[in-house]
Amino acid sequence: MVELHIRQFEKQDTTIVIQLANDYAFFDGPIDEEDLKITDAFPEGFLVAEEDMNIVGFIYGYFRDIPEEVLRNWGVSKVVTVEILAVNPKYEKQGIGTSLLERLIDIFKVAGADMFGLTCPAMAKQAKRLYEKMGFETSAYHMRLKLKPSTTQ
Repeated sequence: MVELHIRQFEKQDTTIVIQLANDYAFFDGPIDEEDLKITDAFPEGFLVAEEDMNIVGFIYGYFRDIPEEVLRNWGVSKVVTVEILAVNPKYEKQGIGTSLLERLIDIFKVAGADMFGLTCPAMAKQAKRLYEKMGFETSAYHMRLKLKPSTTQ
Protein backbone atom coordinates (compact mmCIF):
# COMPACT_ATOMS: atom_id res chain seq x y z
CA MET A 1 0.00 0.00 0.00
CA VAL A 2 1.24 3.53 -0.80
CA GLU A 3 1.92 6.22 1.82
CA LEU A 4 -1.31 8.11 1.39
CA HIS A 5 -2.42 11.53 2.55
CA ILE A 6 -6.09 12.49 2.22
CA ARG A 7 -7.01 16.14 2.51
CA GLN A 8 -9.61 18.70 1.50
CA PHE A 9 -9.60 19.87 -2.10
CA GLU A 10 -7.91 23.25 -2.59
CA LYS A 11 -8.32 25.62 -5.53
CA GLN A 12 -4.81 24.87 -6.83
CA ASP A 13 -5.89 21.21 -7.24
CA THR A 14 -8.40 22.11 -9.95
CA THR A 15 -6.31 21.29 -13.03
CA ILE A 16 -5.17 17.84 -11.87
CA VAL A 17 -8.64 16.92 -10.55
CA ILE A 18 -10.21 17.81 -13.91
CA GLN A 19 -7.52 15.82 -15.70
CA LEU A 20 -8.10 12.77 -13.44
CA ALA A 21 -11.86 13.04 -13.94
CA ASN A 22 -11.58 13.27 -17.71
CA ASP A 23 -8.95 10.53 -17.97
CA TYR A 24 -10.31 7.97 -15.50
CA ALA A 25 -13.97 8.63 -14.66
CA PHE A 26 -16.94 7.65 -16.82
CA PHE A 27 -18.86 10.66 -18.17
CA ASP A 28 -20.83 11.30 -21.32
CA GLY A 29 -18.48 14.18 -22.10
CA PRO A 30 -15.50 16.06 -20.71
CA ILE A 31 -15.82 18.09 -17.52
CA ASP A 32 -14.29 21.48 -16.89
CA GLU A 33 -13.91 23.97 -14.05
CA GLU A 34 -17.54 25.04 -14.38
CA ASP A 35 -18.63 21.47 -13.55
CA LEU A 36 -16.76 21.67 -10.23
CA LYS A 37 -19.03 24.47 -8.99
CA ILE A 38 -21.33 21.78 -7.58
CA THR A 39 -18.68 21.25 -4.91
CA ASP A 40 -19.55 24.65 -3.41
CA ALA A 41 -22.68 22.99 -1.96
CA PHE A 42 -20.62 21.01 0.57
CA PRO A 43 -16.87 21.71 0.22
CA GLU A 44 -16.09 19.40 3.16
CA GLY A 45 -17.13 16.52 0.90
CA PHE A 46 -14.45 17.22 -1.72
CA LEU A 47 -11.30 15.25 -0.90
CA VAL A 48 -8.07 14.46 -2.72
CA ALA A 49 -5.60 11.63 -2.13
CA GLU A 50 -1.91 12.41 -2.45
CA GLU A 51 1.13 10.21 -2.68
CA ASP A 52 4.50 12.00 -2.61
CA MET A 53 2.70 15.36 -3.03
CA ASN A 54 1.03 14.13 -6.25
CA ILE A 55 -2.75 13.91 -6.41
CA VAL A 56 -3.61 10.33 -7.42
CA GLY A 57 -7.34 10.33 -6.74
CA PHE A 58 -10.30 12.33 -5.47
CA ILE A 59 -13.91 12.00 -4.34
CA TYR A 60 -16.85 14.35 -3.97
CA GLY A 61 -20.17 13.89 -2.21
CA TYR A 62 -22.97 16.23 -1.15
CA PHE A 63 -26.28 16.24 0.71
CA ARG A 64 -29.14 15.56 -1.67
CA ASP A 65 -32.54 17.19 -1.34
CA ILE A 66 -35.05 14.38 -0.99
CA PRO A 67 -38.78 14.92 -0.34
CA GLU A 68 -39.81 14.21 3.28
CA GLU A 69 -42.24 11.50 2.15
CA VAL A 70 -39.45 9.61 0.40
CA LEU A 71 -37.13 9.97 3.40
CA ARG A 72 -39.85 8.50 5.65
CA ASN A 73 -40.41 5.67 3.17
CA TRP A 74 -36.68 4.90 3.19
CA GLY A 75 -36.47 5.27 6.98
CA VAL A 76 -33.72 7.90 6.83
CA SER A 77 -33.33 11.62 7.46
CA LYS A 78 -30.34 12.82 5.38
CA VAL A 79 -29.13 11.37 2.09
CA VAL A 80 -25.71 11.87 0.52
CA THR A 81 -24.89 11.40 -3.14
CA VAL A 82 -21.38 10.41 -4.12
CA GLU A 83 -20.99 12.39 -7.31
CA ILE A 84 -17.57 11.16 -8.41
CA LEU A 85 -14.67 8.99 -7.33
CA ALA A 86 -11.60 8.73 -9.57
CA VAL A 87 -8.21 7.12 -8.98
CA ASN A 88 -5.29 7.02 -11.38
CA PRO A 89 -5.09 3.37 -12.61
CA LYS A 90 -1.36 3.31 -11.83
CA TYR A 91 -2.44 3.26 -8.18
CA GLU A 92 -5.24 0.69 -8.44
CA LYS A 93 -5.56 -2.02 -5.80
CA GLN A 94 -3.65 0.02 -3.25
CA GLY A 95 -6.64 1.00 -1.13
CA ILE A 96 -6.91 4.58 -2.38
CA GLY A 97 -10.54 4.39 -3.49
CA THR A 98 -11.46 2.60 -0.26
CA SER A 99 -9.63 5.19 1.86
CA LEU A 100 -11.31 8.09 0.05
CA LEU A 101 -14.75 6.54 0.40
CA GLU A 102 -14.22 5.65 4.08
CA ARG A 103 -13.11 9.21 4.86
CA LEU A 104 -16.08 10.67 2.98
CA ILE A 105 -18.47 8.39 4.86
CA ASP A 106 -16.93 9.48 8.18
CA ILE A 107 -17.33 13.17 7.28
CA PHE A 108 -20.98 12.72 6.39
CA LYS A 109 -21.74 10.54 9.42
CA VAL A 110 -20.55 13.38 11.64
CA ALA A 111 -22.72 15.77 9.58
CA GLY A 112 -25.79 13.60 10.24
CA ALA A 113 -26.11 11.52 7.06
CA ASP A 114 -27.75 8.13 7.36
CA MET A 115 -27.86 7.00 3.71
CA PHE A 116 -25.43 7.17 0.80
CA GLY A 117 -26.36 6.81 -2.85
CA LEU A 118 -24.37 6.82 -6.04
CA THR A 119 -24.51 5.93 -9.69
CA CYS A 120 -21.94 3.48 -10.99
CA PRO A 121 -21.56 3.13 -14.77
CA ALA A 122 -21.97 -0.46 -15.98
CA MET A 123 -18.49 -0.40 -17.52
CA ALA A 124 -16.87 0.59 -14.20
CA LYS A 125 -16.59 -2.97 -12.93
CA GLN A 126 -13.76 -2.28 -10.48
CA ALA A 127 -15.69 0.63 -8.98
CA LYS A 128 -18.76 -1.60 -8.61
CA ARG A 129 -16.66 -4.16 -6.73
CA LEU A 130 -15.38 -1.43 -4.40
CA TYR A 131 -18.89 -0.17 -3.65
CA GLU A 132 -20.18 -3.68 -3.02
CA LYS A 133 -17.21 -4.41 -0.74
CA MET A 134 -18.10 -1.24 1.20
CA GLY A 135 -21.69 -2.47 1.66
CA PHE A 136 -23.53 -0.61 -1.11
CA GLU A 137 -26.46 -2.52 -2.59
CA THR A 138 -28.03 -2.17 -6.04
CA SER A 139 -31.37 -0.41 -5.76
CA ALA A 140 -32.08 0.40 -9.41
CA TYR A 141 -30.76 0.06 -12.94
CA HIS A 142 -30.35 3.08 -15.20
CA MET A 143 -31.05 1.91 -18.73
CA ARG A 144 -31.19 3.65 -22.08
CA LEU A 145 -32.19 2.91 -25.64
CA LYS A 146 -30.72 4.77 -28.57
CA LEU A 147 -33.43 5.34 -31.16
CA LYS A 148 -32.78 5.28 -34.87
CA PRO A 149 -34.29 8.03 -36.99
CA SER A 150 -37.69 7.18 -38.38
CA THR A 151 -37.82 6.70 -42.15
CA THR A 152 -41.51 7.66 -42.37
CA GLN A 153 -42.87 11.17 -42.10
